[in-house]
Parts: sequence; structure tokens; C-alpha cells
Amino acid sequence: MLNKIRLVHNQQRLYKNFRLLGQRATIKLTLPIVSFCRPYMAYMGTDRRVVMITAPASRKEFAKCSERSNNNESHKSAENRSMSMATSGIVESFPTGALVPKAETGVLNFLQKYPDYDGRDVTIAIFDSGVDPRATGLEVSWHFFAAPSKRRLIVISARMQTLCDGKTVKVIERYDCSGCGDVDMKKKVTPDENGNVKGLSGNTLKMSQELLSLNTDPEKTVRVGLKSFSDLVPSKVRNNIIAQAKLKNWDKPHKTATANVNRKIVDFESQNPGEASKLPWDKKIVKENLDFELEMLNSYEKMYGDIKTSYDCLLFPTANGWLTIIDTTEKGDLDQALRIGEYSLTHETRNVDDFLSISVNVHDEGNVLEVVGMCSPHGTHVASIASGNHSSRDVDGVAPNAKIVSMTIGDGRLGSMETGTALVRAMTKVMELCRDGKPIDVINMSYGEHANWSNSGRIGELMNEVVNKYGVVWVASAGNHGPALCTVGTPPDISQPSLIGVGAYVSPQMMEAEYAMREKLPGNVYTWTSRDPCIDGGQGVTVCAPGGAIASVPQFTMAKSQLMNGTSMAAPHVAGAVALLISGLKQQNIEYSPYSIKRALGATATKLGYVDPFAQGHGLLNVEKAFDHLMEHKQSKDNLLRFSVRVGNNQAKGIHLRQGVQRKFVDYNVNIEPIFLNDKEADPKDKFNFNVRLNLIASQTWVQCGAFLDLSYGTRSIAVRVDPTGLQPGVHSAVIQAFDTDCVQKGSLFEIPIIVVQPHVLESDQNTPVFEPASKTVEFQPNTIQRDFILVPERATWAELRMRITDPNRGKDIGKFFLHTNQLLPKQSCLKLETMKIVPVGSEHESTTVFKVKGGKILELCIAKYWSNFGQSHLKYSLLFRGLEAHNPNAYVMHAGSGIHRLEVEALVSEDLQPQLQLKNAVVVLKPTEAKISPLSATRDVIPDGRQVYQNLLVYNLNVAKAAEVSLYAPIFSDLLYESEFESQMWMLHDANKALVATGDARSHNFYTKLDKGDYTVRLQVRHEKRDLLEKISEANMVACYKLANVLSLDFHENYNQCIVGGRKFVSAPMRGATRVLYIAPISQERLTKANLPAQCTCLSGNLIFPQDEAGRRVAQHPFQYILNPAEKKTHTNGASNGSPPAGSAAAAAAAVTANGTKPKATPQAATSVANPAAGDGITVQNDAPVESGACPASPKKGKANADDYAESLRDFQCSHIVKCEPDMAEKIYNEVIGAHPKHLQAHLLLIQSIETSQLKSQLPLTFVNAQKASIEELGEGSDKQKDEQKKMRGALERIVKLADKVIQETDSEALLSYYGLKNDTRPDAAKIKTNMDKQKNNLIEALSKKGIALAKLAVLDDNVKDRVADINELYTEVIKFVDATDTKAIQFALWHAYAHAHYGRMYKCVVKLIEEKRAREHFEELAAINAALGHEHIRAVINRMMITAFPSSFRLF
Repeated sequence: MLNKIRLVHNQQRLYKNFRLLGQRATIKLTLPIVSFCRPYMAYMGTDRRVVMITAPASRKEFAKCSERSNNNESHKSAENRSMSMATSGIVESFPTGALVPKAETGVLNFLQKYPDYDGRDVTIAIFDSGVDPRATGLEVSWHFFAAPSKRRLIVISARMQTLCDGKTVKVIERYDCSGCGDVDMKKKVTPDENGNVKGLSGNTLKMSQELLSLNTDPEKTVRVGLKSFSDLVPSKVRNNIIAQAKLKNWDKPHKTATANVNRKIVDFESQNPGEASKLPWDKKIVKENLDFELEMLNSYEKMYGDIKTSYDCLLFPTANGWLTIIDTTEKGDLDQALRIGEYSLTHETRNVDDFLSISVNVHDEGNVLEVVGMCSPHGTHVASIASGNHSSRDVDGVAPNAKIVSMTIGDGRLGSMETGTALVRAMTKVMELCRDGKPIDVINMSYGEHANWSNSGRIGELMNEVVNKYGVVWVASAGNHGPALCTVGTPPDISQPSLIGVGAYVSPQMMEAEYAMREKLPGNVYTWTSRDPCIDGGQGVTVCAPGGAIASVPQFTMAKSQLMNGTSMAAPHVAGAVALLISGLKQQNIEYSPYSIKRALGATATKLGYVDPFAQGHGLLNVEKAFDHLMEHKQSKDNLLRFSVRVGNNQAKGIHLRQGVQRKFVDYNVNIEPIFLNDKEADPKDKFNFNVRLNLIASQTWVQCGAFLDLSYGTRSIAVRVDPTGLQPGVHSAVIQAFDTDCVQKGSLFEIPIIVVQPHVLESDQNTPVFEPASKTVEFQPNTIQRDFILVPERATWAELRMRITDPNRGKDIGKFFLHTNQLLPKQSCLKLETMKIVPVGSEHESTTVFKVKGGKILELCIAKYWSNFGQSHLKYSLLFRGLEAHNPNAYVMHAGSGIHRLEVEALVSEDLQPQLQLKNAVVVLKPTEAKISPLSATRDVIPDGRQVYQNLLVYNLNVAKAAEVSLYAPIFSDLLYESEFESQMWMLHDANKALVATGDARSHNFYTKLDKGDYTVRLQVRHEKRDLLEKISEANMVACYKLANVLSLDFHENYNQCIVGGRKFVSAPMRGATRVLYIAPISQERLTKANLPAQCTCLSGNLIFPQDEAGRRVAQHPFQYILNPAEKKTHTNGASNGSPPAGSAAAAAAAVTANGTKPKATPQAATSVANPAAGDGITVQNDAPVESGACPASPKKGKANADDYAESLRDFQCSHIVKCEPDMAEKIYNEVIGAHPKHLQAHLLLIQSIETSQLKSQLPLTFVNAQKASIEELGEGSDKQKDEQKKMRGALERIVKLADKVIQETDSEALLSYYGLKNDTRPDAAKIKTNMDKQKNNLIEALSKKGIALAKLAVLDDNVKDRVADINELYTEVIKFVDATDTKAIQFALWHAYAHAHYGRMYKCVVKLIEEKRAREHFEELAAINAALGHEHIRAVINRMMITAFPSSFRLF
């Protein structure tokens, strides 16, 4: 049967004539997404090779379908005819081939020529932010088969789509090397008889019989852990997850609750008109309660977005490997929880929610669970470019049949920054896979930073090892930091040129398809792609490749694909191309090495004559020619060799002259050494037989060297002379190429790159140094780059660049110019002194840009018209140098102990001076309290073969006395990553409850974290395989830098004596060449005290500014340090000094007890100090006549006899032990004290504290109520045990009431109120009287509060709270006569008083106040109970989440 049909989707015709094959034939179809439109019809996509299938049907049915289709067409025919003119220019095909570009580099031609060399048998490791195995083109694919059926419904059989090697999985391994996803699973528990397990969250986890039967652990134990999922996804996705959860579970009940409270407030105000402040106190607390309820609801609404979700994790072994269960229900129902096996065995990924999918790995015999997420979409996009495999070949990656290994090096705790730990673990895993016969062929790393130097560094050494020992081709993005020179990142700029660095190119086809540009421009590199040379003169960019693509991204983005551009996109293009080459070489059994492939890429790249040579390396990648080159020279003796090129004592990779004006030639010694791949295991015969005769060719006449070099297997040194004396200002490049005289057409075996910069020197007789180009105006086309190198005049500190377009009739047309200025400083990266910004420039107004400069250093002024900015522009620009600075030694460091600080200020030419010094930060140096070296994981942290990595874990204590913004960093590590001698320097900041607050690594000194008041622990991990090196940094300090709440400004004086006396200040003055001396006085102790500096502050930091010019003040800022005097050490004497009371014999006795080995219990905070005799008996203070005491330093206080002093000291010593001893002993001591001192009220309060500590649990109201209910349920209501417990508790509470009554009765509250009503006390002993009155007041408040709480608890036990409200109110009104209800002395009683009235809003306010003082789990439990009592279950659930995250059982793993 042959039927002609039309296929229609969404009213658009897809195919006009498609012939359905006979019903006996089987049609093989690709079906990525299926949606059944009708019972007998399936729509399979819009790609031209994907078709719609219908079941075999009768001609009648086909006629009906055809008739319906014709009717639809006829209804639209008139409309279509009327639109035919308008749509005549529509192009019916989209240039999909340019979405993931491949034609530019010959990939399409190569695959057409060699269809089997499509990446098969090749594995690419993606060092990135993680790859999503569920993304389009990277997922497990399917093939669908359609076959005829006897029934009307079509029979569609499906099987997983296979790659060419018969495997079904694209991403074969998936690791999070950063440690971000690690879960501590060391804790083992045994399920009870019902299969219940207590999770670390506190929830009970219910295991079904099915799960229990899967467990193959001999002891049937399971491992439990807890994982916060907030850092497994990017912040934007995290916000989406939170927003969806809020919409689903929060908004409706919360809005209802808010409306209800508002309604109650309106009702109350209508019933109680007038001002709230004039209401009686009982009405006032009702109003306060409603207001606080509303405040509570609003506060939780605001904080919802910051709440982190943590899930219980369960792990146990099964017959098929480890099984992980993650309780995403948060209710302990493990049958509904997420189950997932190890990715290496099962290749499973599971969705935690609609956004996040994860996989897992298990390490260290189950001690560590690794949950693999993604910290950004970047890695998936990169993998899709390299190896995406789609149903449409147009959007395939470069090597569609290559396999992927995902190595996450971006750490979600740091946003997505890579860490040394992650890089070393990733490289270790690559080495292991190569050793185990699962070789990684190519690494793509579209990550990197800028290093301060590149000729050393632990990470770079290991990168070289991966390439040089294991033969892995490593491709790295060059960076997106151009267009200035020396902006190549690390990698590829490491100690050896072993990596392939890639720049970013954009083609006309990409401009059209990806960027929707209105017209095509000639292909070029992107303006921002990083430029050669490396810092040491080496070549960092090997080739350039397409640097943009619309490729697949993770599912959590809710998008199928996304446009990204950068060298991050160019590198995977080259990595995919290398996979094609290796695929072909493997299939032809041709030996290759990373060196032969890199040389082939360089030798065959297409040099683009009109493109910036520093951005393209050897040129645009050409895959076809590279493969031909490898095939032609497959027998070359140097295919397995690299040639190490080392210049001078610094072992540089090239020659780079950029220090001032070059006025004489320079000679260099260059060492050349051939080294075999995996040199230590190479055949000695190959080394012995190796010899190559080279012809050395210098590309420029100003470079000279010998013409020939006979090179055997050993190091040869050649002399290279660079003579730049005749070179004009600008940048000049040359290269010495070494050709094998036996095979010149093979291209150079190695190269020695040479860069010389000759700067413009401004005339010294100019009043104001100004640079202008010789041509006055410069013509700019899109991506035109103008580079000028100027030797910045000495004493210049800032520069002004003025630009204007000179083209006539431009009107308001604006040119888009990319400005990049850079000065390279010794042993510092290109980031240290640069300006990078896009500047709009027009013809009507002059654009001015101001930036900082350093005198005596060469400045590169790089102006480029942005690559996508159409049109021709003529630009006139000039650069004006200005400067004011202090030139005396140590001008920007002031020591308070040195007295007056002197500044000798000079101007470049003529400037207005208006100095300003502001200190904005306080610096505290933290010394380690512990440093412990230990071996790390035996499975993840052992570099082959057997090189164990160790950690030095340093611990620091940080106290924040007041909420502040703080940055933390380790000074000796902070500015280093790739160039560091150590592998990592990660620190974690934990609060007193071990909750993770902040994480930092390299360059963390610029990031501030808001810290609440409290104690914190900083844990710093430094890693290395050499234990002895770790021992050397065991005393490394950390620095905590606090932002000051108020800036400290220092005054300037022109006269030394005026500075001393704080006289006439210097404000401003013109500078005309002569040096002006200014003086700064040290900060007074009074100002430092008012500044509330943190304890142990060592120095203050800020900026010193000299110019009056506003633009100059913004950029010409000099970092300034003010070193504080060392803190005075407190001296201890036997007698009192400066009016402080002596340490009496009670303290001495206590010290003696401690010295004898008795460790006292922690003393609860009392209202008064038992060691201070001034407390007296709570009534009056003695005023006996003074007694002459002589000169003895240990003499008793004046006015007291020796016997009295002894008695008081003994009493105070006894009192200090009431709260420390067991109940019986405490009672005995109490009776002795009261017997000897019946008026000593403090003893009653101390016994109350002893009873509370030993006999009563310190519980907040609702927690106490719930505990009583739980006790009744557990022990049984009315049972003997339950009655006995209640009796004991009741007895303790009644005793507290009696003790408190004794204090209340012995205290004259009316006298206290009269005293505090006094405005001024003029009595001679007013200070003593005040001390006594304060202590009596505190005793009374404490007694009233303790009694009130005890009465409330008794009311709960008797279930008659309402009947006791009047008694509780009476005590409450007495307390608030003296202090506010939220005062720390009364807040616990205020909380119970609110409970007695069922005022949950007031309870909330009290608990929040307690949390501000100390974050404790019991406070959060009370908040949850408060909301449960109000019926706010949605808030209770959120508070429970907060508790789980805020109170972990241990510190987080690194």
C-alpha cells in the first residue's frame, strides 16, 4: 500500500509529500519526545528527519483525514493569498549549523570524509561545574521502532539508543571533586524491631521490610548523615526552588494568617479607641501581643528566602552496591523518599524536586557519601559543545560519539570558584582511570584564574604530570580578560607549555544565527579574548576556535539550550576536535602523544592575517589539515617527545622585555631538552638512539642565534641575543623556530617566543605630561585595536583619557569602545593595576575616563572598538598624567607608638592638594589554637602510585562582641592558588553550634560576611603530599578584618608643634613643584574607645587621598595602615588598686580547691557576685570608722575588723559552692550559711539555682508543657512512676517559691522605688549606697522572677493556669516597676507570663530576644511550639528546617 498524506502540527504543514512505506516494512525512527495526539497517531518532533506515524488504515479513513485537512486549507486560502506578498521574503530554513558552529574549523568536512572518526573510543574529562546527564544530547537516548499491527493502534517498540560502541550512557562517570557534596556517614545505627532509625535531623526514619531485606551489612546497621542541598545548585536556581516551594506550601496559609491577625488588631482598636500608650497595662499587653504576632508573620515572610533545606541521608550496602536513601519527604517516610545507587555502577540520576537532579558516589568504605549536583550550567554547556549527541546533526557537538567523564571542580560553597582540593582530586581520578585501563584521552578545562607567577606552583606541577606521564591531552581556555596583552589565564599559563590554550573566534555565520545581528561582519576574535604573551614571555594561546554556541544546559534552568560565549566555549570545541583526531588515530593504530597533537594543531592552523596575532595563537583551528599532518608524519621519531625550553635563571618559557626603554642588546641562555612521554618508564634504547639536527630560524632581524643545533637526549644550551635598540615605540614580537632538517615540511619542533615592548617617553620639559598618537585621529572598524605603550612619568598617580569621535554628521551616534589599561608589576598578576570598561564615545561630547597608574612602569593603553559595534569611526584621544603622592619611606604605614607621622608630599607638575585619611577597617590577628596533621582519604586523596595527601587542620577562635561585617583570610596563602606551593587553603567559619556560616579560599580578603554577636570557630585546611612542608605552616596566622561602624578620620597639620597640641589643621593648598611636609597625630585613646574596636585589634586600615580633583580622588587612593600600640597586660597584685576590690580569701580558697584537682561545675549567672562582700546581707552597708592598716599589701579593708573579714570571706566561699555541689551537700552548706548569716539573701537565690540545675530541667513554657504530656503518655497517666516524678518536681517548685518569698519579704521594695525616684543623690557616700541599692534590686527581681516561673509551672502540673493568672500578674507588675519586661533579668518570667495569658506574640518576642543573646536549639523548639499553638503549621515546618541546619551534630567536611 502506498499512501500520500500531509503531516500537520499546530496548524503548520511540516511535510508536503511523505510516502508511508508498505505495512510489512519496519521503520526505524528517532523519537526524543513523544506526545500522543490521537489513539492512532504520534507526533514526533519538528526536525525534518523526524516524522509522524499513523497505523495502517483504510482508504476511507485516509479520505476523511484528507477531507478535514483540505477543509482547513480552504478556510485559510484567502488569508494566505493576502499575506503572500508580505511573506515572500521569509527564509524557511534556520541556519542551525551555526548554533553549535563546526564548519569554521573543518569539523563538518572531516566527519563527512571520516564518518567513523566521530569521537568513538575516546573519553573527554570535563573539569568544570558539573555535567547534567539528563541534558539534551547528553542523556540516555532512545530508538523507537514502528511496526504494523492487526489492530488500529500502532505497535511502537522502544529500546535505548546506543552509541557506536554499543553503550547506552554518554556521561560514564560523574564526580564532585570539590567536597561540596560530601556527607559525613560515619555514624552507624541499628534499626529497631519496627525498622525505625533516628536520623540526624531528629526525625524518625521508617524502613520498610523491603528496605531491610536489601541490607547486606553483616550487623544489619545503616549509616546516617545530614546534607544541606542549598549549595548543590546555583543561587538563581536555588531561588527558583524556594519560590516554587513558597508558592506551593507557604503563600496561601501565610496570607490567611496575616489577614486574621490584622482583623484582630482592627477589632481591638475599634473596641479600645484612643492612644495605645494610654491603655491600662492589661489592655496594653493584649495590644502588644497582637502587634508581635503580626511582626512574627512579617519577619518569617522576609526570611523565607534564606531558609536552607537539609535532608536525612541513609546509606547501606546491597548486593548491587551501596544504596542511598534521601528523605526528601522530611517526614521519615522512606518508601516515598529518593533512592539512588552509585553512579559508577548504575548511572542513575534522580530528581530531588522539579529543578535539581543528583547522582551519588560512596567513598572510604561508606564513611563519606558524595552527592553530585551542579554549581552552574557552565559545565553542561561545555560538554554539549564538545560531545553533544542529538537527533539533529546540525546541533551535535564536535565529537558526538565521544564519552564524557564529569569532574566538578567548581565549589558551590564559593559560588562556583575552583579550589586546589578539587583540582588535585580530579587529576588524581584521571591518573587512577588511566592506570586502571579506562584512559581519559582529553581534558577540557574552561576554568582558570590569573597567577602572580607561572614558573612554579603545586597545581601546575600536577597538571604537567597528567600530560607528561599519562599522555592526556589537556585543553584549556585562555581567558576572557583581553584585549590588553599578558592577560592569558592559568591554565594554560603554567610552568611548562604542556597545555593547549584556546582563544575565542566569532564567524559571520555565528553573528547571524546566535547574536541576531542585522548584518554580518568579517570573522574575527572576540574583543575580550585574552592575549599573549604569558607573564614570562611564553605562548599561552595555541589556536583559536568558535567561542560561542547555543547549546544544551541542565534541566534546572528550565531551558533546553542557552547562548553562552567566551573562551570557555572555544576550548571544548578544540577538545572535541582533538577527540576526532584521537578517534581516527586509535582506529588506525597510530601512536600519538599530547605533543604530536599540539604541534599538529599549531602547524596546520589557518593564520588570519587581519586578526590580532596575540589573540589567535597559530591561527584558527583546522581539523582536516591537522589529521592529514598526523597521518603524514605518523612515523616521526619525535611524536612521543616534547622539547623543554627554559630561558635564563627563572626558567621562563620565553623572552619578555617590558622594563623601561630598551637601549642595549640583551643576551639569554636558553636550555633545550628533549623528554620522552612518561620519561621514567621510557625505553632506554629510545633515549640512547635519539638524535635530531635542527635548523634554528629567527623571524626578525633584531633576534640572533646560531643557525644549527645537533640535539641528542640531553640538555643543550644556546645563546640568543635580542637587540631592541632600533625598534620604534610599540610591541614587537618574534619567534625562533626549530626545524628538523630531515623533514622541514613537518613544521617547527619547538619555538622560543620573544616579546619586546618599547614605550613612548614623554618630553620632560612639558608642564603637564600628555600623550597623543602621532596621527592625531585613528580609524576604527569593528574590532580594531589600538595599543600604545607609555612609560608613566615618575610621581604620576592617575591619568585622564579623553576621547571624541571626529566624524562629521555623526549626530548622537555613539561608538562602543572597549578600554583596557594595564601595568605589569613584578611578581603580580595582570589584575593588580588595570582598568577594564566599555566606554560610549560620541562626537558631541568628550568622554573622559580616569584610572590609577604607577610611576616608572610601562602602561599599555588599549582601545578597541567592540567586535559587534557596526560602522567606521575616527577617534581622537589624549592621555593626561597627573600625580600627588608621599615619597618618604614607609609613608603609608603609621605606628601609633612612634608619635607624630610625617608625610613628604610631591606633585607631578602642579596640583591642588586636599588630603584625606579615613580608616575603615579594624584588623585582628588570629593565632591557631590547634594545628593537627593527618592523612586524608585513602581512596580519594592518594595520588598514584601511593602518594598520600595530608592535611594540616588549623583551628582559630573568633569572638564578635557586636554584630559586624568581617572578612577572613590567611595572609600567607590568600593571594595564591595555582602558583601556591600547597594544594589548598580552604577555611570554614562555624558558629558556636557548629553551623557553617561562611567559606573562603584564595582571595577571600575582599569578601565580607555579616556576623552576629557570638563566638565562632575558624577551621583552615592546608593540603600537601609532603608532611614536612605542612609542619612549617603550623603557626600560620589568619586575619579578621572588621568594617568599622563609623569611619575614623585623621587630621593633617602643616606645623609639627600644632600637630602635637591639636592646633591649626591643614585643609588644602596648591602644589607647585616644591615638597610639602604634613604631620598626622596619633589617635587619642578616647576616640579609640568610642570606636568600639574589636578585642585584640592590632591595626586599622583605610585609604589616604591627596588630590582635590574629584575624579582623581576616586582612583588615586593609597592603602594606609595604622599600627596600634600593644594592648596593656593586666597586672595582678595581692591588694586592691585604683579602687577595685581585692581578691579575697574566697578566691584564694577556690583556687586551692581547683589546684587540688576538683573541677567545679559551671556556675549559672547570678544576679550578684558571691565573691563580693559589698553584697552584704541585703540591707545596709557598714560605715564603721576607718582602721589604720599599716603598709601590709594584704591588709583587710578599711572599716572592717579582721574577724569580720574572715567571716565574710568564708561565707562567700561557701556560697560559691552551693551551686557546684550535689543537692544534699548544697542544702547543708546553705543551712550553715543562713545559720551564721541569716540576713544574707544571696544564699536563698543560690540554692534556687542549685535546685533548678539538679532537680529541674531548664525548659521554656511550651517545651515544658509538651514534656509533661509526653511523660504522661510514656509512663501512663496515674502510674506510680508518673506520680513519683510529679511529686518530686512539685516539691522542688514549692521549695523555690518559699526561698524566693524569703528574699521578697526581707527586701523593702518601697524604699527601692523611693531611691530610684531620686533625680540626684548628694550624700557623701552616694556611690556606696547606689551599689547596695542595685544589688538589692537585682536580688528582688531575681526572686520575683523565680517565684513567678515556679508558680506557672505548678499551674501547668495542676492544669489550672487560668486560676493562677492573678498571682502571676501580681508578681509581673512588681517586676516591671524596676525593669522592662524584655530585660535579661526578667525575660524568662515575661515569657512564662505571656504563656499564662496565651499571648503567643509576646512569647515570640521574648524568645527572639533570647536568641539574640544566644542561639540555642531549645529557643527554636519553643518558636516551633508557639506557631503550632497558633495553628501556623507552615511556619512550624520552616522552623524545623531552620533547626536542622542551625544545629548540626558535627563540623562540615572539607
